Amino acid sequence: MTIRYKFWLVGLILCGILISSCGGTTTQTSFFGEDEQTSYPEPPEQYADLINPYTDDQDAIAEGELLYQANCSSCHGFTGEGDGTAAAGLEPQPKNLSQNQPALSDAYYFWRISEGGLMEPFNSLMPGWKGILNEERIWQVIAFLRTL
Repeated sequence: MTIRYKFWLVGLILCGILISSCGGTTTQTSFFGEDEQTSYPEPPEQYADLINPYTDDQDAIAEGELLYQANCSSCHGFTGEGDGTAAAGLEPQPKNLSQNQPALSDAYYFWRISEGGLMEPFNSLMPGWKGILNEERIWQVIAFLRTL
C-alpha cells in the first residue's frame, strides 16, 4: 500500500466521521461571527514562537499539497476556499484559507492544525491533527497553504 493511498484512506475515513457527526442544528457560534475574521487569538505559549522550517521548500510544498488534498480538502475545498464537499453540513463553516492565510502566523497555523477546533473560541468540528500527522507533515501542509 503506497503512502499516498494511505493518506487518501485516512482522509476519507475522517471525512466520513465528520459528515456522520453533522446533523441537526447547533446554537454554537463561531468566534469570528458572520463577518470575515479580522483578528485572531494568539497561540498558546507552547506554540507562540514556532516558525516553519519548510518555507519556500518546493519538495515540502508538493508533499503538503498531497497531505492537504487527502486530509483537508473535504472541508476546506481543493483551493482552500471553504467549499469542500463536507462543508455544507458544518457549523460553523470552514474558513476560506486562501483569503485568510496572509494574516496568519506559522505559530497560529501550527496550533490550529495540531489542536483542531473543538475549543473556545472556535467551536468547530475540525479535528486535531497532532496525533495523526507528525510535526514535519503539519509544517508541509502549512508550506502548501502559503501558496494559496
